[in-house]
Amino acid sequence: MANIQDLPKYHHHLITEMITMMSESEKNNLEQELSALDLEEIKALYEEVYVNRHVAAPAGEVTDVAAEVKRDMSDARIQELEQLGLEAIQAGRFAALLMAGGQGTRLAHKGPKGTFSFDGISLFQMQADQLLRLNEQLNVTVPWYVMTSDINHHETIEFFSRHDYFGYPDSAVTFFKQPNIVALSPAGELLLNAGSTLLTAPNGNGGVFEAMAATGIYNRMNKQGVTHVYLNNIDNVLVKVLDPVLCGLAVESNADVTTKTIAPLEAESVGRVIMVDDKKRVMEYTELPEGMENTFKNANIGIHIFRLDFLQEASQKELPYHLAIKNLAQLDEDFEVVKKETLKFEKFYFDIFQYAQSFCTLQVERHSEFSPLKNKEGRDSIETARQALLDNGIL
Repeated sequence: MANIQDLPKYHHHLITEMITMMSESEKNNLEQELSALDLEEIKALYEEVYVNRHVAAPAGEVTDVAAEVKRDMSDARIQELEQLGLEAIQAGRFAALLMAGGQGTRLAHKGPKGTFSFDGISLFQMQADQLLRLNEQLNVTVPWYVMTSDINHHETIEFFSRHDYFGYPDSAVTFFKQPNIVALSPAGELLLNAGSTLLTAPNGNGGVFEAMAATGIYNRMNKQGVTHVYLNNIDNVLVKVLDPVLCGLAVESNADVTTKTIAPLEAESVGRVIMVDDKKRVMEYTELPEGMENTFKNANIGIHIFRLDFLQEASQKELPYHLAIKNLAQLDEDFEVVKKETLKFEKFYFDIFQYAQSFCTLQVERHSEFSPLKNKEGRDSIETARQALLDNGIL
């Protein structure tokens, strides 16, 4: 078992300065945490993702993704896909998966982002209401999986319980947490949080797949007869949860990955869904090669359908970590809680696209399907989200 004294100075300079102020129980707890770490792996991650980081265009032939554009479809085509999707949902082939691990900090809202409300209707309730309507229409109960994180897990469950699960059968709702990974100082040192334990942070939305495997969710879905997983996040107030048209396209194509996109605005700061050597991937706007900012015509809005058998196999494969630099609360050398620039390491769910063999993409209209809630004011704000809800008759 590793102990504090065995740590390379590279990792523990701050901790060793603080250890004399710890109680015996705090030291024991810390050593238990340290024993579970692979310090060489953490060092390698730090050097690869932070020290030697660079932004480069994807290697290989980069082309725009082929997409079926909904506004160009005939009414008959839309109805055909919708009917196909509704039949598959009614047959129990779809599960809904909500990524809701974030807090409402940027909205000046205390608590999980999903608890933020417009006129007394929370983001969680908006999504529950859509599923309830489908359940009633089809006489079915769609299994609903909700991914939380250490920072909001208990608050999320308590909120659901306090609101009687918004009328949704609680037996059909499964909560699970995304994994954590240690956060580091810019010097590569381990840090402590206010509880004198190692400072960790959720490992990004890409942790969803390993979390599903670790908690037995794939096995549970198989027993439920699920063949497709409909994934979306909590941010988009206009999301169509289990959109029958997209579900129909996924069933018709039998693709490993079926994605919903919108047309990006000129030079818009949003990831593009592209093809690199015939593999779908999402390229962040910061990665766009100079002069190609407006080349790619499909923007990622975080709505995807995965074939369950594909996810089960792909979740065993590695996803890369990406760097996020945030001001996180931590203990300083005087055991005072301070906020300092901290390195977070995050996986992105769309990096799993690289393992898929078949893809399908549906481009939809922004005004009716995409309004992200990210900021208190300005762009993608409370005001813009409220207006989108009003414009679409949701409020």
